[in-house]
Amino acid sequence: MTGPCGSYDLVVYRATPAGIIAAITASRLKLDCLLVEPTGRIGGMMTSGLNAADILNDSLINGVALEFFRNIRDEYGMSVLPARIESRIALKVFRRMLAESRVQLALNNDIGAVTRQGATITSCMLGTEWVAGRWWMDASYEGDLMHKAGVPFRVGREAADEFGESFAGRQAFRPMLPWASRMVIDPRQDGRLLAHVQPPSRTALGAGDDDVQSYCIRPTLTALPANRVTIEPPRDFDFSQFELFRRLGRSMRIGRVAAKAIPLLGTTWKSAYFNLAELPGGKVDMNSGPAAPLNNPTLTRGWLDATMAQRAEKANEFARYTQALLWFIQTDVSVPQGVRDFFGAYGLPADEYPETGHLPPDVYVREGRRLNGARVFRQQDVETGGADPGDAIAEAKYHLDCKPVNWRSNHTGTNVVREGMFFTQDAHRYSLPAWILLPDPAACRNFFSLCGVSATHVAFGSIRMEPTWMELGSAAAIIAHLADQRGCLPHDIPGADVRRLRDDRFYQWPAPKFLTAKLREKVTGYYRRIAKV
Repeated sequence: MTGPCGSYDLVVYRATPAGIIAAITASRLKLDCLLVEPTGRIGGMMTSGLNAADILNDSLINGVALEFFRNIRDEYGMSVLPARIESRIALKVFRRMLAESRVQLALNNDIGAVTRQGATITSCMLGTEWVAGRWWMDASYEGDLMHKAGVPFRVGREAADEFGESFAGRQAFRPMLPWASRMVIDPRQDGRLLAHVQPPSRTALGAGDDDVQSYCIRPTLTALPANRVTIEPPRDFDFSQFELFRRLGRSMRIGRVAAKAIPLLGTTWKSAYFNLAELPGGKVDMNSGPAAPLNNPTLTRGWLDATMAQRAEKANEFARYTQALLWFIQTDVSVPQGVRDFFGAYGLPADEYPETGHLPPDVYVREGRRLNGARVFRQQDVETGGADPGDAIAEAKYHLDCKPVNWRSNHTGTNVVREGMFFTQDAHRYSLPAWILLPDPAACRNFFSLCGVSATHVAFGSIRMEPTWMELGSAAAIIAHLADQRGCLPHDIPGADVRRLRDDRFYQWPAPKFLTAKLREKVTGYYRRIAKV
């Protein structure tokens, strides 16, 4: 397929959860929508290993995003909205929702050149054809369409004095193991820096830079023998790359694995090497531990400026690193025996990611380009409740959270330190305004950035959750629809009007679970008619 041609009301770039929800919402509002995905897979990180969805308050989810989570709930036969979802189930529901919509999906197609007339994006090259669009949405994690369309953006960390944020800019050096403040790890071997360790930084505390928080591949694991694929080391992998982690392991006397049962979620197992969140289907979502981290700042560098082909090579590096790290934790003598005994029971799930050897196919791009709009959402906005009620289009709740930005030698060359990581004890609840999605109208009048919003690096560390992106995607489609109806700029649409239309048109009235899908739709239609929606 060389790519669809023609003209659309809306072109959405990347079939991430935000992009899918935006496209479906727009389609239901009678906008002709094209959803462009350069790969053959949809669902972004929710179908690629990010199985713990970080829903801290399910009452914040609305509209078509709520419909998605209710569909997942029904797949599992649960009575509550699930926050831990298998990738294969998320993929199944996304596919079904798209199939039931009027969205045209262009898989294995990428946007090339983008044309503009003044502050309006007009068309793009897709394959060998030109595609025109009235509205454009960037749902990529990297902000690639924003870059190609010449929309102003930010990358990296603001200086502390730009917005007065306490977590902004270069942070103080911290020990690699957060509980071992006096630990000393020699950063060199045979006169050379260890693999993954960067040279000392002379950047002042609080200074800005173009660094982003670290990426990873987020493995799904299982201990069920019938579904377990044994973890093997990647071919020709140089395990001397893990000397830093061996030194960290040797500094620990015991390998404790703590278990905590969380109501309505499941059990979480934590150690210095992993954080495992229990999923349905006998699986776990593996998050990073500090002693042998999945999150790798060194492999992260260069991703945003890389071509798609170069990113594919870097994704292969991440995959090899991740597979080798899993093998390392299971087998290396530097890892405490208790950790090896526990983790050795796990393997890769045979029913997930068969096309990529049962490791998730996508790199978890936690932070990319961020829109540089007329206003910028800051740490203080997260901490004080965010937008005014009249401006709010969505609600969010999460901690201020940033993974390591650097692993470095300290200034004296005597220790390995990590830098840039923060996580606040309290989760903040706050409202998000429409302007977080929109460029300054002088820069562009028909563009929305869904996953690279106009926020500082610090504030972005709280906003960057998939349910929040889904909410913003749905809101963006509603804003475009209202702007069409009123003949105005999207910047002129009040947030209260977005919420009102969302709640009137996209609230999913409950129908009894025992009904067939067809009958459930009839019941929902009845509820809508009597409500005059």
